[in-house]
Amino acid sequence: TPEAVRAAGRAYRVYASAGPKDADGDYIVDHTVLIYLLSPDGLFLDYYGRGKSPEQIARSVRRHMDTYEPL
Repeated sequence: TPEAVRAAGRAYRVYASAGPKDADGDYIVDHTVLIYLLSPDGLFLDYYGRGKSPEQIARSVRRHMDTYEPL
């Protein structure tokens, strides 16, 4: 639901704002640009911004996968 999406955004401190609609009703959304890594248990593990290369992200994800222990 829209309410659940807003609640998740608040929980992860995500910024999102819809811009004005154009003549066709389309609009641009300004938003936080991050990737969040969650465990299979739904716990926050890490986040990756624009400063991380694909290789750095892959290494981090592999490290988290290798060290994962279920709750």
